[in-house]
Amino acid sequence: IAFGGASLAAHWNRGEVQKRLTDEKWNAVVLQDQSTRALRALKSMQEHVRRFVGAIQVAGAKPYLYMTWARKNDPASQANIVTAFQGLAEATGARVIPVGLAWDQFRRLRPEIDLYEPDGSHPSTIGSYLVACTHLFSFADIEAVPDTSAENTLSTIDRNLLHEVCRTAVSHVGG
Repeated sequence: IAFGGASLAAHWNRGEVQKRLTDEKWNAVVLQDQSTRALRALKSMQEHVRRFVGAIQVAGAKPYLYMTWARKNDPASQANIVTAFQGLAEATGARVIPVGLAWDQFRRLRPEIDLYEPDGSHPSTIGSYLVACTHLFSFADIEAVPDTSAENTLSTIDRNLLHEVCRTAVSHVGG
């Protein structure tokens, strides 16, 4: 139930998520606010995460928070993003999908591999693969990710490193 650039406030006001939560059975629901809201509009994000987490729990599902990553030109902001998501998880009981942690760590270990599209915000193919792997490790107790086309763009060493970084980020937040 996503539309580009939407905030959780916009989703809440639209009402479609709440309707779907009551009309259908869900095991897990992932909440993703607009990527920079944890930095620009934290109070609104906190309010709407609380609202959604309550509705998700009432529906009998587990809430997950999709932690975003810092913009390419502002890597230092990742610490504030992490703090915001950890605070939200503690306050609501939601689990964090720590994409931002994995992104930041992989970027430090392999700075020559660009996780970003040219806009410095959206993920490249490899960045998208990291996002998907972090989600997969957050939902499933697995040791490895099944083969995908993204593996063709990474060496075996880099692919294994990316998997380990994602798995470690998930274990770090208790996923």
